Amino acid sequence: MSEKKRDVVTGMLLLTLSLVWMLIVWRTIPPGTGGGDVGPRAFPLLLGALLAVFSLWLTIAALGKRRHDAVTPGAERTINEPEAAGANGAAGLVAAILTVAHLLAYGFLMQRIGFVLATLLTVASIMLVCTNDRSPLRIGAMSVGITFACWLIFGKILGVYLATGSWINLG
Repeated sequence: MSEKKRDVVTGMLLLTLSLVWMLIVWRTIPPGTGGGDVGPRAFPLLLGALLAVFSLWLTIAALGKRRHDAVTPGAERTINEPEAAGANGAAGLVAAILTVAHLLAYGFLMQRIGFVLATLLTVASIMLVCTNDRSPLRIGAMSVGITFACWLIFGKILGVYLATGSWINLG
């Protein structure tokens, strides 16, 4: 599949996902109580709208691209190009699988051990598995820093309810 086709398909899938997301949010989350309150559905709707805008942008940009598959005059294909394309495809598949696995594990851990520990463990796991960085200091600092920042901003400043665990409750 060419890069142009891949971008168009990805953009259209993300646009469809964003529209379905916004419909579900609109139908299931109640609006604000009036008096200038933003309400609980504002942030999920904003995220869905941003995804729709960016996916539409990706699709339009991909449709505007010219096809660069033709070999330019005087240029030769190297023997390793098909192998590199296959390696990039496999790497992309592995990255997608790891992303989904981390999201599923994060959701499971959030119910069992709560937001704070689940976020700490997930960030550390992503740093270990998905990056080439193996510095214990950097992994620890990123895990603690991101967890603390999210807890402070969402839990304390914005007053968002953060999940407490059924196994462990640091709440």
